[in-house]
Amino acid sequence: MNNSFVFFGKIFRIAFEAIRKNRNRSFLTTLGIIIGVAAVIMTISAGEGARLEIEEQIEGLGVNMVMIRAKQEPRGGIAVRVGKPITVKDYEMLQQNSVWMNKVSPVVGLGVRVISPWGNKNSFVYGVGDQHFAIMALQIVSGEGFTAGDVKTARKVCLIGETIREELFPNQDPIGQEMRINTVPFTVIGLLEEQGQFMGQDQDDMVIAPHTTVVNRLYGDVNFNSMLASAVTEDHVEDAKQETIALLRESHKLLPDEPDDFEVMTQLELMEITGQITGILTILLAAIASISLLVGGIGIMNIMLVSVTERTREIGIRLALGARESDILTQFL
Repeated sequence: MNNSFVFFGKIFRIAFEAIRKNRNRSFLTTLGIIIGVAAVIMTISAGEGARLEIEEQIEGLGVNMVMIRAKQEPRGGIAVRVGKPITVKDYEMLQQNSVWMNKVSPVVGLGVRVISPWGNKNSFVYGVGDQHFAIMALQIVSGEGFTAGDVKTARKVCLIGETIREELFPNQDPIGQEMRINTVPFTVIGLLEEQGQFMGQDQDDMVIAPHTTVVNRLYGDVNFNSMLASAVTEDHVEDAKQETIALLRESHKLLPDEPDDFEVMTQLELMEITGQITGILTILLAAIASISLLVGGIGIMNIMLVSVTERTREIGIRLALGARESDILTQFL
């Protein structure tokens, strides 16, 4: 036992002496491994952090939400609608006949130019129903939301996000102020609570207005991009989804053997999809980061080869004096 300790003690002293004599070589080799390992760990951690943040933001939308949109397929890297659009008839069908949903709101979104007396910028306007705020759990920190009457009369009113307020109404109270969306004047009646980023998009850089106003004044198309709905309770989300599918199939006059020309997704399904996407991205980024680790490993291999080549004479003498191959290998490892 004592002989083993003495043997390994000598081995460590020899190895330490070799490292001391080749400080730069040893430092660069160690640095390569550290960078490789750190890159892999940071990439995996960043991917996991992004997944958790996205899931938290989706959960903040409310557990009862159901999303409806026209069927889409990826073509040339772009999602293209392949089914019938979501129509006013679809909206009215769900609103009037649904048992398991207590709130429904159409959504129309488009890029616009927003102009105030203090500035202008490119932004997004979303035309929605008066129940949209409850479905999306949007809080109004100042002013008020629009009503069913405002939607019915296509009143030119809107609510803005914090980014719009900061850039277009600096040091001003925006409530009651007039702003133009493209060329159409709107009156600001509410300021939305700050929401931050969601999947790389500023959720405060937007304007919300009645969908009837957006369709008639800005959009030029009577169809909707999508619809959002809220199930009566968390336990009936799946019932609400199946009911929505049945009602839309009836609205679109689909035969029993025809596939759905629309998509209905629950919040849980959305979380699963985003989890899969972030998981794949994390794996790809980790694979790229692993190249640094591989390069570091190749560097160590070359350093060991150089070390062996430089000490060929020493190895020969030790073998001639009775050293075993395992002793030589232990020394270099």
